[in-house]
Amino acid sequence: MKRYFFFLSLLFTAALVQAQERLSLEAAIAKGLSNNFEVNITKLSLDAAKLNNNWGQAGRYPTINLIVNNNNNIVQRKPANPFAVAGRNISDNINGQLDVQFILFDGLAVNIRKERLTQLEELSAGNATLVMENAVQQMILGYYTVLVEKERLKVLQTNLAFSKERYGYVKLRKELGSAITFDVLQEQNNYLTDSANVLRQEINYKYAVRNLNELINEDLNKQYTFTDSLYFDQQTYSFDDLRAKMASTNTNLRNQFTNQELLRNAKAQQRALQAPTVSLNLGATGSLDRLNAQFRPISGGEVEKNTIGFVNDDTSQPVIQTRFRPEYQTQTGDSYGVYGNISIRWTLFNGTQIKRAIKTAEIQEKIGAMSTDQLKLSLENDLAANFDVYILRMQLVKISETKYKAAELNLQLANERYKNGALSAIDLRIVQENFRNAALENYTAIFEALQTQTELVRLTGGLLAENQKL
Repeated sequence: MKRYFFFLSLLFTAALVQAQERLSLEAAIAKGLSNNFEVNITKLSLDAAKLNNNWGQAGRYPTINLIVNNNNNIVQRKPANPFAVAGRNISDNINGQLDVQFILFDGLAVNIRKERLTQLEELSAGNATLVMENAVQQMILGYYTVLVEKERLKVLQTNLAFSKERYGYVKLRKELGSAITFDVLQEQNNYLTDSANVLRQEINYKYAVRNLNELINEDLNKQYTFTDSLYFDQQTYSFDDLRAKMASTNTNLRNQFTNQELLRNAKAQQRALQAPTVSLNLGATGSLDRLNAQFRPISGGEVEKNTIGFVNDDTSQPVIQTRFRPEYQTQTGDSYGVYGNISIRWTLFNGTQIKRAIKTAEIQEKIGAMSTDQLKLSLENDLAANFDVYILRMQLVKISETKYKAAELNLQLANERYKNGALSAIDLRIVQENFRNAALENYTAIFEALQTQTELVRLTGGLLAENQKL
C-alpha cells in the first residue's frame, strides 16, 4: 500500500512539473521588458517627448485666433445730449475678429527650440535605454540567482541523501553488533544537520523565484520549470577594445553628451534674445449691431405743428416745428474690415539681464563639460576594476571546477574505504563536507563570474544589443 501511494505521489509531482510554465532567460527578459513598471513608464515618457518634437511646438507656424464677443445692455436714458436717444435703450452687438500672427524673425530662436526638442527626445530615449539596461541586468542576475540557489539545493539534497544512506547503514551495523550507539548518534546528528541545511536552502530558492517574479511583474507565487542551466561561457576581452567601445556606446556617457548639447542650446537661446523680433499680424474684423429705442415714426404720428418764426420776417414764409409721437423701433447695422501690421521688438537695455543670462549659460556649459570628463574617468575606473575582477573570477571558476571534480571523486573513494573499514566515520564526514563546500564554492564562482561579465557588457553599452531579438 505504501508503494502504491508513493507511486501516486510521483505521478502527481510529475504532472505538476509538466503543468508549470517553462521559462528561459530569454523569455524572462522578454516578459520583464513587456511588464516592468519602470520600463513602461519611461516608454510613455519617450512617447511624450516624440509628440512634442515638432515645428509647431518650436513656434515656426503662425498663431491663429478667432475672437468673438457678444455685448448686451439695457439703459434708461434722460440725456443732456440732444442727439442721444432718450428713454429705454436695448442694445446688443456681436464683434468678431480673426487674427493671424507670423514670427518673421526672432534670431533663429525657432530653429534653436526645435533642436532642443530633438535633444530632449534623444535624452528621453537615452533614459529609457538606461532604465531598460538596468532592468535587463537585474533580470539576468535574478534568473542566475534562481539557478545558483537551485544548484545549491541539489548539492545539499545530494549531501542529505548521502547522510541518510550512511545513517541507515550505521543503524544496520548496530543491529548486527558491529557499531555502537555513539556511531549511530553521530550519524544521526549529521543527518539532522544536513536536513536543516536543505530546509534553509529551500527557503532561499523560494525567495529567489519570488524576487524574479517581482522583476518580471508576474504573480509572486508563480512557479516555473527553468530551462537554462548555470553555465559560464568564458569570453576573452581586450581592455583597450572594451574602453573604446565604452567611449562610444555607454548609455550613461551618451546621455551626458546629450545633456552637454542641451547646455549649448540653452546658451544659444539666451544669445537669440539679443536679436530683434519681427512679427506680422494679419486679420479681419466685423460686427453686427442692434438697438431698440424710441425713434421718429417712418410715416404719420404727427401730434401738432407750431409756427416758431418767419424767414426774413416774411409772414408768408413761416418756420413751422412739427412734433411727433416717438415709437419703439429696432435699428440694425454692421461693419467689416481687414488689417495687416508689422511690428519690431528689440530689447536695447534691460539691466544687462540678457548678458548675465548668457554668462550663466556659458558657466553651466563649462560645468557640464567638466562633469562629462569626470564621468569618463569614473566609467574607465569602473571598467578597469571590473575587468580585473573578471580575469580573477575566470581563474577562480577553473580552480573551483577542478576542486569540485576532485572532491566528488574523493567522496566516492572515501565512501568505499569507509565501507571496507579503512576510513573512520569522522574522516568520511570531513570528506563529505569538503565535497559540499567545493560544490557550493563552484556554483558561487560561476555566478560571480557571470555577474562581472554582465557588468562589463553593461558598461560597454551592449546589454540591450545582445538581447535585441527580444
